[in-house]
Amino acid sequence: MSLTVLVILFICSAFAQDEGINLDPIEVRAQKKISEFTFSQPDTLKAEDLNTQSTGLVSSSLAQSSGVITSQNGGAGGRVSFFIRGTESRHVAFTIDGLKINDTSNVDRQFDAAFLSSPFLKEVLIYKSPQAVLFGSDALGGLVEMTTRKGETPGETRLNLNAGSFGTVDSSLAHDWGNERNRGTLTAYRFHTDGISRLNKKRHDATERDSSDTIQLTSSSNHHWATSVDTDLLFSYNRGNSELDGNTLDNSNDESRSDQYFIQQKTNFKINKFSAFSIRNGLNKQVRWIDNEFMGSNNESSFKGNLFQHEGLFKYDDKKLNSLVGVSREYEEMSGSGVEKSFGLHSVFTQSAYKISQFKIYGGGRAEKHSRYGSFYSGSGGVALMVYRSTLFIQYSQGFKAPSLYQLYAPSFPGFPVGNKNLVPESNHSWESGWTLTEKKVDASITLFQNRLSNLINYTSADGYFNQARFIAEGVEASFKLKQRSFHLYSSFIHQQFRKEESEVIGRPLNTIKAGISIFPTDSSEISLKARWFSSRKGSDPTTFPATIVKLNEHEVFDLGYRYIFTKVELGVQLLNILNRDYEELYGYSVMPRSIFIHLGLTF
Repeated sequence: MSLTVLVILFICSAFAQDEGINLDPIEVRAQKKISEFTFSQPDTLKAEDLNTQSTGLVSSSLAQSSGVITSQNGGAGGRVSFFIRGTESRHVAFTIDGLKINDTSNVDRQFDAAFLSSPFLKEVLIYKSPQAVLFGSDALGGLVEMTTRKGETPGETRLNLNAGSFGTVDSSLAHDWGNERNRGTLTAYRFHTDGISRLNKKRHDATERDSSDTIQLTSSSNHHWATSVDTDLLFSYNRGNSELDGNTLDNSNDESRSDQYFIQQKTNFKINKFSAFSIRNGLNKQVRWIDNEFMGSNNESSFKGNLFQHEGLFKYDDKKLNSLVGVSREYEEMSGSGVEKSFGLHSVFTQSAYKISQFKIYGGGRAEKHSRYGSFYSGSGGVALMVYRSTLFIQYSQGFKAPSLYQLYAPSFPGFPVGNKNLVPESNHSWESGWTLTEKKVDASITLFQNRLSNLINYTSADGYFNQARFIAEGVEASFKLKQRSFHLYSSFIHQQFRKEESEVIGRPLNTIKAGISIFPTDSSEISLKARWFSSRKGSDPTTFPATIVKLNEHEVFDLGYRYIFTKVELGVQLLNILNRDYEELYGYSVMPRSIFIHLGLTF
């Protein structure tokens, strides 16, 4: 069934007659709710946080998160990498309503947020420790969990328009529909920018602009069949297109195109007031084309990836004991660049949490059987003391990540090995201890962390892909939020250091500070100032052979914003990088210079 037909069916359901049947909401759901099995507080982005960004792309919102280091290959449309507590960007799993959306057509199964939009999202939670027990491979270093809107305000339609520097225009139209049995949200998003040059002027004297375009159509809905049965459905299509510069060549006419499809069904069955089970089936499909210039001629490469996901869950929750048991199957395919391979992964996992007076303990484990590697296991556990609104905790977690199909099977070129069939899974042993305070007007936390990563996969042109020994990332993270009627204040600090690394750790600064203040002159207006400071980091110069390690200087970025909210209308303006700092997140690539964006939001 085509996406067009599915969208038409959901539009029709918006006008369905109310059948006059009152169904009680289902309170117990068999779902993987991470907050029930961890003590560290996730970074949370609500819909209103997503809507205050200069564009509707998810990457711009994640860049503001206190616990995430972001780097992008030269402006909108370029590949985006996210680093959490020293781990690699490929170690962060991304999910939408539980559907894993990491790109199986990618060389390392990393999720690239270059083209993903946010208007269809209700909330984004960023967990900064391994979540491999619940989500398996790819969640080695952390997880970004996104949930969609499902008709929370039936009959409401929202139109957002953004426009600004470098010919940037984006728009979204979202409609919530619903009756007593069914509800959902239909969203259409369009983005275009003339862009900036991917390569920067400092290293390459580059000036040619590289444009980017995105279209995304999404339907997310809930269907209440009976007092004890309901189903969530998700359909999304995302097309992205961007111009790319080569490593050293400005105006190389390289181009990247991407089509991505998300399809998922989740059905929840309530057994009684304490227990439920669910069945989930999903598909994450990605097709990418890259046109590039090589030795004076054009070359087109295509990459296709499919990730089929099937899962069954049983949950028991009586307020003291919370237990989750699940089985899952993932089937992964990749074709392109000489690779035509697939593998399967079968898993059994369980997590339980128990409250004893002021204490809470949890533990769990996951057993996985890989079609190539056989069985491997991961576990997690922790204990916390809860006094008033404070929590003291210590917890431990493990994670594994199997090599991607490309890393295993990519063909070699004369004198340049690539794939390596002898690769073994990467692993992480993570310790975390901390204190959190949650009150109505104040949130605060301080966390000590350590990630001990082993068998990390590295690549050099001389050796291809290989397992290096390990490195240890450890540090401290602190955050503070104060909410008053006339202003909100927040700040965060991360210090991390690396020990026993077998190769250079690229792209991760040792110190990061993010802070901001929002002032509310009236009940309908807001003035915000956001600041980010990053210490120096190491970069890699790919123009030399072998690549040379270089130092990228520390930098700070300030953004200023204003918005005014009427009953049904929202107006806003943002001035980004107001000091016009010229810095590098990746060696040789540009970052957004001083720019201005205006926003218009209508609700009807």
